[in-house]
Amino acid sequence: MKIYIFLISVLLTAWACSEDAIDSYKSTRYLYFSKPEVLDSATFLSFSHYPGATEKKINVEVTLIGDLLKENTTYQLEIDQDSTTADPSDYELNLTQTFAANQIKDSIEIKVFNKNLTNKEVTLYLRIVENENFSPGLKKNRAARIIFNDIDSQPLWWTSSIETLFLGRWTPEKYARFIESSGITDLTGYEFTAIRKICLQFKEDIRLNGWTEKDGSPMELTVN
Repeated sequence: MKIYIFLISVLLTAWACSEDAIDSYKSTRYLYFSKPEVLDSATFLSFSHYPGATEKKINVEVTLIGDLLKENTTYQLEIDQDSTTADPSDYELNLTQTFAANQIKDSIEIKVFNKNLTNKEVTLYLRIVENENFSPGLKKNRAARIIFNDIDSQPLWWTSSIETLFLGRWTPEKYARFIESSGITDLTGYEFTAIRKICLQFKEDIRLNGWTEKDGSPMELTVN
């Protein structure tokens, strides 16, 4: 009988420890960047897409695993110096951030500057590090890569659909004239009808002003 009582006691103790472990796990909070750190998921910004801009703000999303916070809570970042090529003067960032209460996603605001970026691309590499409030989450998402430059490059919104239906092949000259004509640097979120109207006006401005490509060839659009 004593043996049975002993075995029951052992089982109850093990069960209690197991419950404590689960409760401890549930109370642990982890943070990770929503995008993995691989190059294809990097956050890109080119100042060539914002003529005249000397600074821009970039937001990088962070996700919480664990119980929702009851109050705003601080977490810690560090800059991976081995992977970062941006100079400290190229960006502004608070390494102590605050994750807002009652939500599973928040964002880090980074201010980047166009001071020494002519024909140059730099990388800022951030990591989430452990503090008294959070541990780093998913291994492949513990770092974030932010790449910014002032190199002429095709905007992400200038997709194959935009090329086929409206603007044709991207060139730096065409993009500059598009901005001059429309005052718009990004067509993301515009409806089909609005894009068509904007591009038809651009086509008319090309005709009226005699705008050409760099080599003097006609600046052609596909919009009708």
